[in-house]
Amino acid sequence: MKYVKIVFTLRDAHDAEIIMALLAEFPWLGYEQMDTQLLAYCNEDVFDEIVLKELLGDFVCSYSFETIAHENWNQVWESNFEPIRVGNDIGVRASFHEALVDCKYEIVITPKMSFGTGHHETTQMMLEYIGEIDCRQKSVFDFGCGTGVLAILAKMKGANKIVGIDNDAWSVENAIENCRNNHASDIEISIQDIREIHQTFDIILANINLNILLEHLPQMKALLHEGGLIIMSGIFVSDIPQLKNKFELLGMQQVSTKQKKDWAAVCVN
Repeated sequence: MKYVKIVFTLRDAHDAEIIMALLAEFPWLGYEQMDTQLLAYCNEDVFDEIVLKELLGDFVCSYSFETIAHENWNQVWESNFEPIRVGNDIGVRASFHEALVDCKYEIVITPKMSFGTGHHETTQMMLEYIGEIDCRQKSVFDFGCGTGVLAILAKMKGANKIVGIDNDAWSVENAIENCRNNHASDIEISIQDIREIHQTFDIILANINLNILLEHLPQMKALLHEGGLIIMSGIFVSDIPQLKNKFELLGMQQVSTKQKKDWAAVCVN
């Protein structure tokens, strides 16, 4: 099988969120965001530039695309994947890297097409939050789990019931593999809509984007135990007022925020 890589040139960081929202219905395998580019990947047999242009509509952006052979995929990722440290205790590396020294929570992620290797500011802030809160004997829901990196850290920190969902089959496959490789096979990973989840949780994690957060905040609140926390990222600092207005209308309040560059994370209860 071959893949198509589409490279969108970004005028500013907000372009990435707009593009991902406009193309949400396209069957992407994954995204990779850089400072001035957004890389999107899909199977060659589903790529249709006419559909791509229709979904983009009047939004003006420059892009190019190329075909990548299946056997070159891991090589592409490995060449761009470096270990990362988050604070003093958390580290994320690939299996082909040396073990991290003096790292209490070392997460091994196979770098494939799922979002969440720890390199993006939003993932780092989510990992920081998990590192700061007490996860012992807590139930955790990872909405849009990507690689599973957040769920895995919650497990390492003592969470006893963890459910992760994603709408992308490749991400689910990758998350299950990563959970297994981190001795966390009891994390429940599946393709599901949040509306199909009927249990409740102490902690809800959602590193997605503003539009999806706004749409599904009512469902997240319904799944939250009284006194629980929802930790969200995938948003810009400038998005906080809009998100705050939404969760306050639902009777929730802001506990704290984090910021890295133009990106933000918000904790509410």
